[in-house]
Amino acid sequence: MKKQNFWSRVKDLYVDGFRSMTVGRYLWAIILAKLAILFLVFKLFFFPDLLQRDYDSDSERADAVRTNLTKRD
Repeated sequence: MKKQNFWSRVKDLYVDGFRSMTVGRYLWAIILAKLAILFLVFKLFFFPDLLQRDYDSDSERADAVRTNLTKRD
């Protein structure tokens, strides 16, 4: 028998496990869909693009970022 490296054995374990699943595939699909929707909602409502809203050009945005990173309180 040929000796396989660690990562090859890990990959084979997961590939064989997912191949033999029946109900688990649907559960993973539901989980991934819920995560995608959740992160999309978070992005839209909780993380607005403040730089795009407050500054007109890329140079103004770059200056604002540079100033906030380098200023001392």
